[in-house]
Amino acid sequence: MNITEVRSFLILAGQLHFGRAARLLHLSQPALTKQIRRLEEELGGPLLVRGTRSAQLSFLGRSFVESARVLVQDWDNLVAYSQRISRGESGRLRLGFGFHTFELVPRAIVLLREKHPEVEVSLQDMSTVEQIDGLLGLKIDLGFIRVTNVGKLTTMPLMKDRMMLVTSSAQRFPASLALAQLKDQPFVLMSSQRSPTYNRHVLELCARHGFRPRVVQEVPEITTVLALVHAGLGVSMIPQSFPHNRFEGIRSHRITDRAAEWTVAAAWRKDDSNPLIPQFLRLLKP
Repeated sequence: MNITEVRSFLILAGQLHFGRAARLLHLSQPALTKQIRRLEEELGGPLLVRGTRSAQLSFLGRSFVESARVLVQDWDNLVAYSQRISRGESGRLRLGFGFHTFELVPRAIVLLREKHPEVEVSLQDMSTVEQIDGLLGLKIDLGFIRVTNVGKLTTMPLMKDRMMLVTSSAQRFPASLALAQLKDQPFVLMSSQRSPTYNRHVLELCARHGFRPRVVQEVPEITTVLALVHAGLGVSMIPQSFPHNRFEGIRSHRITDRAAEWTVAAAWRKDDSNPLIPQFLRLLKP
């Protein structure tokens, strides 16, 4: 049984005349007859009682016709849905993202949903390492990571980010604060478990300026870092892209060292053919 034979039967069931049904199907009458016979052989009985001028549905035909209509409608719906997926108009896109893209990614999601409201988007806040693991483990489709060379991933550079110093306004550090001036200060950092690349970058920058930071507290979120800095527990470094300006009592200080900068890129598996990926990437471009 195939869907073409079922469609032919439904047309014939509506016409109850082989000649008229064949013309509607753009088939010869013998070809239509062969289709119906193949269907009857598979079902195990006649679908129609043939007359000299017309045909009537048999008991099996009457029982089969309603289910056949549902089958064809479901098939048509499946084909239409699959075509929308292949065009990137429907389907599912699983995104990983970090603090670098808090503004960029949500804007692109809004544009995608406006253009294709059927698309389902899921979001996970993840570090670069977590996103790479998620991509390789087929848990996410698209990530936004520090540029790194992973053989199974394709990357597209999107933006530059850089570390900056943050201090409490109450501490009255100069605006042009140099990193080396903080060698005796306590530091509050995001934990290496939550974001190993961030943590390693901070330690490397401090080492370039002649000291190892005295870390008094590690926390899982940047917002908690800023809260503790504001409370006077210590100083810290955060990505410049993080929207820190909404936190009162926090001062930011630029780090001029070029080593403070890195590139943020979109990343996806080289063998991933999800058509929503190129759709989303186009929306990220200015």
